Amino acid sequence: MQHNRIKYIGFNDFYFVLIGLPLLSFFIPQIFFQLYPWEGWDLFRQEWQESFIFTISFWFLFRTLMIHLRKRFPLFSQIKQRIKRMLIYYICLVPVVNITLVSIFHLCQVKDAYDPNIYQAYLTTYFVSFTIIALYEAIYSYAQLSASITEREQARQAQIRSELDGLRNQVNPHFLFNSLNTLMHIVTEDQELAKRFLQRLSKVYRYILESRTSPLIPLAEELKFIDAYVFLQQERFQGNLEVEITIDPVFKQHRIVPLSLQILFENAIKHNIISKQHPLLIEVFVSEHLQLVVRNNLQRKRQVLDSTQAGLENIRQRYAYFSKENITVEDSEQYFTVTLPLIHPHKSTLHESADH
Repeated sequence: MQHNRIKYIGFNDFYFVLIGLPLLSFFIPQIFFQLYPWEGWDLFRQEWQESFIFTISFWFLFRTLMIHLRKRFPLFSQIKQRIKRMLIYYICLVPVVNITLVSIFHLCQVKDAYDPNIYQAYLTTYFVSFTIIALYEAIYSYAQLSASITEREQARQAQIRSELDGLRNQVNPHFLFNSLNTLMHIVTEDQELAKRFLQRLSKVYRYILESRTSPLIPLAEELKFIDAYVFLQQERFQGNLEVEITIDPVFKQHRIVPLSLQILFENAIKHNIISKQHPLLIEVFVSEHLQLVVRNNLQRKRQVLDSTQAGLENIRQRYAYFSKENITVEDSEQYFTVTLPLIHPHKSTLHESADH
């Protein structure tokens, strides 16, 4: 019962009624009839009692009607329909209730302590009714608006989480087959190297699995992962892949999206010739604009199909949730360069908590 009352009124109005009824009826004689307790307590007390009866009658009548209308028009978008019908009830019922109560007083031979003129009488009852309706409607509309905003935000966050999960699931390393193939060759020649290779391979996949649940990750963790990833690739290309990472420790707690470096390294390896005559150099550093730069020298493979740039688009879409800075891609004659925003740890905290 209490749950339904809160649902259709917007709040638990027990104390609101308990305090509001006597308080409103106390001020009505003073506002409309200029009767004050200090000028004649007996007269004021009688008028206060009559005012209380009128107030409680109108209060519960319109409270009941409001609950009825809110059951019929429960949505925030239906507020106009609800208010329109309430105004019709308001205009029509005030005179009816007013005449009914006055008639009951006369039948019970209750004398008015103060006999207001018809203008005062109707002004008072319309004011009381309007005050009750306005207070309840304002509180209910605010509660509905707050609930609507909360629901929209929850839906937005759910959509973001869904989209992020979809984007994370696209990050599917393509080097497993090549890594296992390399391991097969190593294991017959150098078992100690094969053991280290297998340890790094397990680190790579452990990181891939764990990072899928994190929207952002410290740069330091991504660099540890890249170290293991590069070890595997260097064994595969027999030292013809060179990597230079120059990062000031002050930037290592800044955040990036997980596996973004791996995607960029994988793209560089996939689209460029790597040989003893043409070694591939991948550089990672922080620019003067405090952005993370990944750059490789260009020695493109001859490909029948153009790159779909799916990896870059994946990174771009994931970053869009956390930073207003754009990912920049520069393709010159000598270098292919991608610049990623570095997200400050304090700014990333809110995003991470929202996503979880």
